[in-house]
Amino acid sequence: CAPSDLSSGINAEYGGAAIASLQNKISSLEEQLDNESKEKQNLSKNSRRSDRKIKELTLQIEDERRQCEQYKDQMEKANSRMKTLKRQIDQNFDEVSAANAAKRKLQRELDEQIEMNDTLQRENNTLKQRQRRGFSTSSNFRSKSSRGGGVADNDDISDEEL
Repeated sequence: CAPSDLSSGINAEYGGAAIASLQNKISSLEEQLDNESKEKQNLSKNSRRSDRKIKELTLQIEDERRQCEQYKDQMEKANSRMKTLKRQIDQNFDEVSAANAAKRKLQRELDEQIEMNDTLQRENNTLKQRQRRGFSTSSNFRSKSSRGGGVADNDDISDEEL
């Protein structure tokens, strides 16, 4: 049977209005199916786009997290290095303070030694002068003793004469 025979037979049985109504309904449903199919394709396309965007953003977030961790590690290393340098500075400051204290002590000792040396030099010069006077005085005594005067010791010479 040909479709036209079928439709003419059906037209006779059900009437033309019902067939036209059913054909309109079929056309409408086919059009609705096409629209829904297109909409499904668009939604699927948008879903794939969204999935790709989500994957891109997820990768970007992971990269940013890694960078954040790297920055955090770098910051911790920098803080650790800073603490180490501060400790070294404190140690160096303590060493410099100790060296300065030792320098001041040595300077005091040097000043004391210089003062003592000056004192000893003055005393030595005084003794040399006394000794010279003593020789000149004792040579006078000797010359007097050879003339008949007594011989005098250096012990007889007072500190003032020296």
